[in-house]
Amino acid sequence: MKAVVFLDRDGTIIRDEHYLADPDRVVLLEGAAYAIARLREAGLAVVIVTNQSGIARGLITPAQYEAVRARLDSFVAVDATYMCPHHPDIDGACECRKPGLELYHRAIRDLGLEGARVVLIGDKWSDIAAADALGGYGILVPSADTPGEDRARALLTAPTLDAAASMALQARIAVFASGGGSNMQAIAEQMPLALVASNRADAGALAKARARGIPTELIEQPSNAEAMLAMLRRHHIELIALAGYLKHVPDAVTRAFRGRILNVHPSLLPAFGGAGMYGERVHAAVLAAGVKITGATVHFVDADYDRGPIIAQAPVWVQPDDTPATLAARTLEVEHKIYPHSVAAVAAGRITLGADGRVIGDLHHLRENEPFAH
Repeated sequence: MKAVVFLDRDGTIIRDEHYLADPDRVVLLEGAAYAIARLREAGLAVVIVTNQSGIARGLITPAQYEAVRARLDSFVAVDATYMCPHHPDIDGACECRKPGLELYHRAIRDLGLEGARVVLIGDKWSDIAAADALGGYGILVPSADTPGEDRARALLTAPTLDAAASMALQARIAVFASGGGSNMQAIAEQMPLALVASNRADAGALAKARARGIPTELIEQPSNAEAMLAMLRRHHIELIALAGYLKHVPDAVTRAFRGRILNVHPSLLPAFGGAGMYGERVHAAVLAAGVKITGATVHFVDADYDRGPIIAQAPVWVQPDDTPATLAARTLEVEHKIYPHSVAAVAAGRITLGADGRVIGDLHHLRENEPFAH
């Protein structure tokens, strides 16, 4: 998935000197160059968006601004810089002054970033306030000049630009679970989670998440799509992994997260799937059918239970003395191996869902390592 990080300039990348006009006074904040390099090396576009009302006030000339910009460009490589020269008391209202959207939209058009993940980073609320309107999220990196109310309004904060870059490099993942949460825990051991949600207040998944410091939510109305989408927006979720979640996800949610919602099922789909097929019911049906090989399947989620396009499968050989419980235990071991890898691959854009409904990409390294249960 394409991604763009919009950075504020003064107080975020360079030392904030009001109405900076002298390129010799450009001083990078510690770690800023490294953070930007990390983002670009990972394939993210990095764009600076800055308000420069000093130009409207007559305190900075356009030539002085350009000299400062050129000096900063000699220190760090970014994809583009966009600047608003206006001041509302002098020029009147404009759409390009942050938190207005014009410069962000212009950058997205200019750089061909339509549909990209969007992250805004800055030291003021105005630097990140446009995130929701852009379909992304903001990270506040407080400076000495950050007002207390700005700190209070920001959901996500980071102590440094480099820490914010680490957050931006990770997709924000939610896990939905109804039970003990072993698959949730397997995912959490491989990558950070932004949310664990359950339809059951006593779900073990919630307790495990809290023990790890992961935010949790109770889904009190599992069929209420608007409430679920509001919860996901509140936590800026970009990808959902269902892990033993026993409620049907509303169609409006699966449509909104097309290609970004996954499930793991304890059989080789399309066999032994569908409504009511979960837990040991699946394994009892496998044994009753007398099949010799079962397994686990990771798939994208659509409106129908267990019918979405398949991302990965791994076999589990059925033993003559298997019971539903023993077969479930061995299958779960395989789920714990293929599910975190699948979630990570989708989050990183290595596996995607094409417009035609076909899965693009696969998990070559899993075949090579053969993490399957005999």
